[in-house]
Amino acid sequence: MTLTQDQIFLTDRPHVTVVVDRCAGCQECLVRCPTGAISLDVNHLVVVVDDSMCVGCQQCVRTCPFSAITVTGPAIVASRTELVTSHPEKLLGNRTETRNGFSSYEEAMIEANRCLICPDPTCVRGCPTHNDIPAFIHALAEGNLEEAHAVLRRTSMMPDVCSRVCDQELQCEGACSWSLAGHQPVAIGALERFVTDNAPVPPLTQKSKDGSGLRVAVVGSGPAGLAAAWELVEAGAHVTIYEKDSSAGGLLGWGIPDFTLPSAVADRPVSALAATGVEFRFDTCVEPGDVDGLLSEYDALVIAVGAGQPLRLPIPGADLDRVWDATRFLIEGRDALLKSESISALGLDTGDGAKEPLVLVLGAGNTAMDVARTARRLGAKAICIDWMDRRFAPVRPDELVDAETEGVIVRFGTTVNRFEARDGAVKSAWLSRTRQRNARQIPRVVEKSFECLDVDMVVMAMGYRLDPEMAKMSPGVPIRKSIPTYPDRRWLASGLMANSSPAHARHQPVGSLALGREGARFLAGEPRSDRVWTVGDALTGPSTVVEAMAQGAEAARRIIDQGTRHLI
Repeated sequence: MTLTQDQIFLTDRPHVTVVVDRCAGCQECLVRCPTGAISLDVNHLVVVVDDSMCVGCQQCVRTCPFSAITVTGPAIVASRTELVTSHPEKLLGNRTETRNGFSSYEEAMIEANRCLICPDPTCVRGCPTHNDIPAFIHALAEGNLEEAHAVLRRTSMMPDVCSRVCDQELQCEGACSWSLAGHQPVAIGALERFVTDNAPVPPLTQKSKDGSGLRVAVVGSGPAGLAAAWELVEAGAHVTIYEKDSSAGGLLGWGIPDFTLPSAVADRPVSALAATGVEFRFDTCVEPGDVDGLLSEYDALVIAVGAGQPLRLPIPGADLDRVWDATRFLIEGRDALLKSESISALGLDTGDGAKEPLVLVLGAGNTAMDVARTARRLGAKAICIDWMDRRFAPVRPDELVDAETEGVIVRFGTTVNRFEARDGAVKSAWLSRTRQRNARQIPRVVEKSFECLDVDMVVMAMGYRLDPEMAKMSPGVPIRKSIPTYPDRRWLASGLMANSSPAHARHQPVGSLALGREGARFLAGEPRSDRVWTVGDALTGPSTVVEAMAQGAEAARRIIDQGTRHLI
């Protein structure tokens, strides 16, 4: 019996319609159905669907190349388990992590059981390192935390870090089948964190001899450099890491506050590498002119210097005292918090103990939120301004909520024209309102909308770029994360590209973003010049921790595969 449209919506199950005149019997839907609801009518070579087994994930709709399938009615999916964020009542000096994981194994199990264990999981394509997400969730659901952790460690050398800092909405969770179907995805990041927080952390060990005898220099110890070193050590290679700072970790060490990424977690990969004998040469800046010398000593060179040059507004007063960049503020603010000091440790004293110093933060992205929340913990008032409309700003919604919950004032549609000084230090900022109709439009300054704001410090947190001098070591960088005109058939067949801007992903094109990352990862495996590989921010410009890690690992694998040691 064929149900009418009215009858379909009265049922409590989804209903699948197959237009037999369009169905070619290719079975793309059959092999990807996670519940086994689809079979093939061998007599007519068309697929048939058992509605009683369908959960309404619409994977069949997305993967059908002939648009022969429609799904109507409600999806059968449990509600997502939402996590609680705990902001301390007293912010001053508090470095405690604010985002909580699952409170119990039972809670994690409930969320794990929402996973469909898809045969061709789009979430894996959304993950820059291609973690086997269904496999680790299945192991978790089976009660085997160590196996779940082992699955994650096959592709990620820092799943404990990524579970905290990844923007999962635009990656694995945005690409989840439930997300693509318009529902709440599986909380993959929270499940990853539960596994890494509750299973023993395995030591870094040699897994093969493929890289034995190979000597590799890695320049930079951020996520890209650490990942490259990790992959090389597992293959038995000898690795030396050159780092311009006095400690390793790059952004993980100085750029992400403890209340988001605890130091104990961020330091794990560095400690694991050091335990295997990896040599760290700190306070050593490698210049473009040093490349030839390194290549005479090593079989291969990995450039992973990061994008460490802060962007600064070229406006009057930008060079005044107490106009800082985000890097300086985060480093000195972190040190002050470790010593239980206040904002006065950064040289900021208003002379009035009853008055909260005001820190004006330029930018409203994730780094700006980190700066502002750190300022609040140092006892200052914080205001963030950004010329973009709130609707189009790239900040993660949870970052924005956390900041505003902690008393940070965030003003979108606002820009700064100039700074003025008193006694040589910045004392006021002249602001203007802006307007922006859509995400592609550059905000326009509203004339005659000037406002003078008294400030005690300004922090420019508008992003970073690659140092032009460091870019000389890698011809043709930064590269663009371009989307091929004809994507790989496996990507199209997965269904990820069919609905690539789901609501959970903030309506961003998760399919195109994933494909762009995949292209950059491939290029990270190609040497930029003879025996020189470039990865992470040094290759693409500012990117994410997990993207940099994926590129570093890819370069290391290609170095091993190509047997670089034989080129000398």
